[in-house]
Amino acid sequence: MADPPLVERMRAFVRRGLRPGSPAAFGFAVLCVAAGTLARFAIDMIAPQAVPFATYFPAVLIATLIGGLTAGIFAAVLSGGAAWWLFMPPRTAWDALTSQDLVSVALFLLVAATIVWIAAQYRRLVRRLDEAEHYRQFVVDELSHRVKNKLATVYAILRHELRGHRDIWTSVAGRLRALSAADDFIIKSHGEGIALRQILKAELAPYGSATIALQGCEVLVHDKLAVALALVFHELVTNAAKYGALSSPNGRIDIAWHLDNGDIKVDWIERGGPAVSPPTRRSFGSQLIERSLDSLGGRAKIDFAASGIVCRLSFPRLRDAESRVAEASLVA
Repeated sequence: MADPPLVERMRAFVRRGLRPGSPAAFGFAVLCVAAGTLARFAIDMIAPQAVPFATYFPAVLIATLIGGLTAGIFAAVLSGGAAWWLFMPPRTAWDALTSQDLVSVALFLLVAATIVWIAAQYRRLVRRLDEAEHYRQFVVDELSHRVKNKLATVYAILRHELRGHRDIWTSVAGRLRALSAADDFIIKSHGEGIALRQILKAELAPYGSATIALQGCEVLVHDKLAVALALVFHELVTNAAKYGALSSPNGRIDIAWHLDNGDIKVDWIERGGPAVSPPTRRSFGSQLIERSLDSLGGRAKIDFAASGIVCRLSFPRLRDAESRVAEASLVA
C-alpha cells in the first residue's frame, strides 16, 4: 500500500533537509528551540524541579539533521541560553549561579556538541548516499536506454536479413522480446529481486488466462536467473502455442511452484493438446531450456509424455542480501 502524498513529502523533506547556513536553516533551528521551550514549560507545570535541559536535546538533534552543522550549533547555544535564563533558579537572572549550575550548563554544551557532530556526520553520509543513488539511477537509465537502442538496431537488422526466412525470424524475434522483457524486470526491481509470478504472467499474457493456471507462493529470483527463466518460459509457451496445449481449443497448461529446502521447484504440465512423442533430435529450444539454468545452480528436465509436455525446473531462491552474495559467488 502506497504512503499518502503528505507522508512522502515529509520523508523527502527530512532526507533532503535545508541548505546549511541559509536563513531557512537558522529559522528552523529557532522553531526547534521554541518547541523545546514550550515542552519544558509544560513539564515545569507538573515537575518544576525537572532537569532544565531535557527537552532541548531533541531540538538540537532535529535542527542539525534538517538544517546542518551551523544550524545545530546555533540551536545548541540558543537552547543553553533559554534553559539557563528560564528554568534555572533564580529565574530570569544571569547572576547568582552556583558551581553546580555551571557544571550542568557545561555538561549540556558538551553533550549538545557531541549530538551536533554525530548528527552532522550522519546528515553528510545520507546526502552522499542520495547523490550516489541519484548517479546510479542515472547510469542505469542511460544504460537501459542504450541497450534498448542497440536491441532495436539488432532487431531491425535481423528482420531485414531474415525477411526470406519467416520461421527463423519469428523464433529469433520472440527470444529478443523475452530478453527485453527480462531487462525491464531487472531495471524495475532495483536489485530487490523479481517475482516468479510476474515473469510467468509477462510471457503468458498474449494467450489469456482461461487455459492457463498459475499456483504457487510469492517468491523472488535474482537478476541473472530472471533472464534465464524468461527465455525458458518463452520457449515453453512458444512450443505450446505451435505444437502443444495452446494449439488446441481443449488444451490446458498447469504451472505450479513450491519451495523445497531453499530451492524453488516449478512444474509445467500440458494436457489436452495433440498427442506428443519424443523428438528424434533435440532442437535448439529444448537445449536452451535444459542448459540455461546449469550455470546458475538450477536444473531443467523435459518429459515428452503422451498426454503433453511436462517440464520440471529447480533453482535457488532469493532470500536476502547474504544469499544474493552467495549466489553471485557461485555463478562467478
